[in-house]
Amino acid sequence: MTPILYMIRKEFLQVFRTREMMAILFVAPLVQVLVMGFAITNEVKHITLIIADQDNSVLSREITDAFTHTDRFNVVGYERDMARVGEAIHAWQAQMALVIPPGFGRDIRRGSRPQLQVIVDGLDGNSAGVALGYAGAILQERARQVGRQMPAALSLRNLHRVELQERMWYNLNLNNAQYMVPGIVVVLLTVISLILASIGLVREKEIGTLEQLLVTPLKKYQLLLGKLIPFLILSFIELGIVLKAAQWIFAIEMQGSYLLLAGLSAIYLFSTLGLGIFVSTITGSQQQAMFVSWFFMLLMIMLSGLFIPIENMPPLLQKVTYLNPMRYFMSIIRDIFQKGAAARHLLQDVIPLAGFGLLIFIFSVLKFQKRAA
Repeated sequence: MTPILYMIRKEFLQVFRTREMMAILFVAPLVQVLVMGFAITNEVKHITLIIADQDNSVLSREITDAFTHTDRFNVVGYERDMARVGEAIHAWQAQMALVIPPGFGRDIRRGSRPQLQVIVDGLDGNSAGVALGYAGAILQERARQVGRQMPAALSLRNLHRVELQERMWYNLNLNNAQYMVPGIVVVLLTVISLILASIGLVREKEIGTLEQLLVTPLKKYQLLLGKLIPFLILSFIELGIVLKAAQWIFAIEMQGSYLLLAGLSAIYLFSTLGLGIFVSTITGSQQQAMFVSWFFMLLMIMLSGLFIPIENMPPLLQKVTYLNPMRYFMSIIRDIFQKGAAARHLLQDVIPLAGFGLLIFIFSVLKFQKRAA
């Protein structure tokens, strides 16, 4: 046990005396969570809208005001000529147009069923679908305020007097940060632990001290434990710092257990630290280790569900994601943060995560020992 403690002490001293490593550990993650937390979002806001109010009635002006007083839309112009509306969308001056036909208010009062027209630039299909959803929600709310006849008159959603009641669970205010920031924390934990493990071992190899350590009475498992335990401790410190910073900056709430999250993070770190050991065995310099580490991290991030829901990926890629440990931990941390999930609710992700972590770690350690021999 004593040789391992000496190795741990040596590793901490080596980390803390290097300014670059200190910056990577304690400055870069805070900057990244701040920038990425604000920049990465799946919300669609400030959709440029042009309004063609050809009715100019009290009701049509009320509908126009409803679209004006929201951050979902930016009204960039008012036109009566439909040709000008088409030109505005074609010239990227507007992403969406709301057309209120002549006689709209009069037909509503008579109990007939006039139609509103919503024109959307479908070049970005996701944003177009979200924009239509926003428009439908605003019109429906306006319909409820005007009276029972309005939903039947609007054929945009074929409401036919059916009143929709919506109830949001777990994220009542639809706070984007509550969903995205925990995922960003997973990315930063992956980056720090993988890079620390890979570069830490490669640096010893590059400066020639690894060979010196291998000829000492230290056993290979003692050498590995002495190198990896500091990285494990530093990764947990990073996790705590980033989580607290994210909660303070973005005002997100932790619904679940910190103890459960810490335990499952340790399981996940078996995968990332093991992968770092593997990278160190196939590279000969810190630059190579950094390049290969980023290659693995890019694949893991893109197939984790952080940016693109796994359900929206092609069927083949959906199957490939089952080989990605980050996929499981991404789901785990979001469930703990937002739903307060208990361990029994997470078994479908915890079991494969633990299996992959154990396999990756054992394989990497064996490869390291074979390479060191």
